[in-house]
Amino acid sequence: MTSTTETRPARDETDRARLLEQLLADTLLDAEAAARLPAPVPGHLRRPPDDGPLTRLPLPASPRAGLADVLPERGAAHDFAPAAISGAELSALLAAADRMDARGWAAEREAGVDLELYCAAWRVTGVDIGLHRYLPDRSQLCRVASLPDGPQAEELVLQREFAQAAALVVITGNLAAALERHGGHGHRLLLTRAGAAGHAAWLTALRLGLVGTVFAGLLPHVLRERASADGYHRAALFAFAVGRPPATEPAPPGRSTDLGPA
Repeated sequence: MTSTTETRPARDETDRARLLEQLLADTLLDAEAAARLPAPVPGHLRRPPDDGPLTRLPLPASPRAGLADVLPERGAAHDFAPAAISGAELSALLAAADRMDARGWAAEREAGVDLELYCAAWRVTGVDIGLHRYLPDRSQLCRVASLPDGPQAEELVLQREFAQAAALVVITGNLAAALERHGGHGHRLLLTRAGAAGHAAWLTALRLGLVGTVFAGLLPHVLRERASADGYHRAALFAFAVGRPPATEPAPPGRSTDLGPA
């Protein structure tokens, strides 16, 4: 007779194997569905472009550190210096986010399932305070709405410290188009794309000596009122807060910062 303690490990291993097999099968089904190349999105589900004053961005700033150098130190920063970031630095962040999506999901973009990148700018050299839509083909920002500054900006985000960032990169997607093309899988695919774009902007910021973190983004009513984000044709997906690191406070007088042996 086999004891319970002898059969339980074997049963657990069998359950794990079945679970892994199911996960693999689901992954293969998703890949097969994506390979079928569904029909392009109908024109009535595509959003018309916004009209507004344009700001030309400078060429993207060149990185000052290698990716391998910044990865070990990557961390979520919630504190920012009051200094501005440059237009070239913002240009680099937006270009990196768009490039990530263009390289990874070209077929989706061609079919009409696009991501949109917005910038809530407060302290960016050469860019007015406000909410702007990024136009990657022209390397320009299209102003879509004004934004409050100072303490009033804290009402735009759930966590008030993000209103102290120099800028927010806000990513939205056409959920209606994604669902038309992929069914329920479309929402998950949009979230994956937004996550990749947001982290591309984050890593680029670190290579420029900036700090920040990814987070949920502006409150839903803010995007609805200022960018016509109805949650369906234009749905908020992800965001990245960026700024300069705060100055390091000096050690109190008489206290050594040397942590080595006495």
